[in-house]
Amino acid sequence: MISPFKIGRYFISLALMGLFLYWAFKGIEPAALWAAMGRVSPFWVLALVFTTILSLGLRAWRWIVLMRPFASIPVLAAFQALAMCYTANLIIPRSGEALRIWSLNWSRGASISAVLATVVVERIIDLFCLIALVGASLLLLRSRIDQAFPWLEPASLIVLAGCILVLVLLALVSIYRNHALKIIPCLLGKISSRIANRSARVLETFLQGLSALGSPTACLEIVVSSILLNLCYLLIIYGSFLSFGFIRSFDLGTSATMVVMAISTIGIIVPTPAGVGSYHLFFGDALHLLYQVPETAAMACATVVHAIANLTYLALGAPALVWQFWSVSKKGEGKNDPVHRSGNDGRQ
Repeated sequence: MISPFKIGRYFISLALMGLFLYWAFKGIEPAALWAAMGRVSPFWVLALVFTTILSLGLRAWRWIVLMRPFASIPVLAAFQALAMCYTANLIIPRSGEALRIWSLNWSRGASISAVLATVVVERIIDLFCLIALVGASLLLLRSRIDQAFPWLEPASLIVLAGCILVLVLLALVSIYRNHALKIIPCLLGKISSRIANRSARVLETFLQGLSALGSPTACLEIVVSSILLNLCYLLIIYGSFLSFGFIRSFDLGTSATMVVMAISTIGIIVPTPAGVGSYHLFFGDALHLLYQVPETAAMACATVVHAIANLTYLALGAPALVWQFWSVSKKGEGKNDPVHRSGNDGRQ
């Protein structure tokens, strides 16, 4: 049964989406927006689709490296799980993270708590990359960014402090693993021995998910894959500028690409379904306020980038999601089948 809290949270995300969509597209003529989007050639659409798929493959590679110490996961399985993750996020914000963990648990037998640890590490890495991009953007356009987005710098510093704190805590727990496995169950044992034993098992498997951070080779792969992943995202933004003629008309180059990517990524963090509305607002405002791109053209670019990415995820993830649920239901039917239960072809 779905709790009232989850239902309320879902409706809040929908309300936020509506609010951000209103802010983003306020005053923009739908016909003019559609005409601007229609100028993008099929070549650029295919190029952006290809780069989006490539970014998903790079993210799958990084995730596999993090899971390597406790599970041997094929690239295709990780790729499909991530595609399903993004597809689910289109409907319910953040639901995809739980889905991809469950997917690998069911299909590959990977420990839920260990995979959860890799997802936590992934998110911390992503936040560090975002903060680095924001920092570089502030160095390039500090006065203009402070004027257009005065909250950006203090918010980045708060997030950086939080990331460092969580990373330090994870490192300490990983380094002093044996002590943690003794202390935490001991503390919880005062409440309930059952809870203490269960917590100890969960903590032990969670720590397995952090094991890759202790390997220099794995750390190098994580760094390289993260750099390539962010370069892919930069290529997507740069490709969208080329497709709309912004490079030539507004002299937007690599520095503008980095600034717009950093600011628009913040829109993905906002808990709306797949960043709908919030991504458009931050992307469009960054182009319009910082580089004087007309609002309609800026919002058309934001809409095209967001639509291509999410339609690509949907095309890849929806069939995988249907197949996953069908397989689970068939497996459940097999367990309930009399032949499966008796183990003797149904004969008593």
